[in-house]
Amino acid sequence: RTAQTTFYDAANGPGVFVLEAPMGLGKTEAALYAAYRMLEQKKSSGIYFALPTQLTSNRIHGRVNAFLDRILEAGGSALLLHGMAWLERFRQQRMGGEAEPNQAWFSAGRRGILAPFGVGTVDQALLSVLRVRHSSLRSFGLAGKTVILDEVHSYDMYTGSLLDALVRQLRDMGCTVIILSATLTTSRRIATVWVVISLV
Repeated sequence: RTAQTTFYDAANGPGVFVLEAPMGLGKTEAALYAAYRMLEQKKSSGIYFALPTQLTSNRIHGRVNAFLDRILEAGGSALLLHGMAWLERFRQQRMGGEAEPNQAWFSAGRRGILAPFGVGTVDQALLSVLRVRHSSLRSFGLAGKTVILDEVHSYDMYTGSLLDALVRQLRDMGCTVIILSATLTTSRRIATVWVVISLV
């Protein structure tokens, strides 16, 4: 689609990119393809796909895993990162392989962000900009990755200000940040530190 082509032609290196388009135009696929290009060109070491809720994270997790199966020679899957992710892991549990990138060692709370590929809630990334224990570990886990922040229009003012701090931190670390939104408010567009690519 034209919208997708326009976006991944623009998102060709580290920086902050916003794709604003209505539902159904393929924002997720455009973001994943741009992330693939960053991986292929060695401009990124992994992907973290952040969403506002556990439910949306669970749903995208399957789509990201299907994408990783297609692009990785040995196959692969993304670690699911949110407070109740252990329920999904328990449901899909298999014996052995605890040290693989998406297995038990990475499943312990704050270490999950170190896995090369992750899908989870945005709070897992936002903890890197708050004064909490192990925030630097979370920053380290995000460094060098392509970070996709989805549904940014659904965040409140407090979360939005934390999101601005996160985007600044990721930009300063040389990450590729892809922000997806169906609708950005006019005030948000004016106050934003991001470059918006509107494909409405």
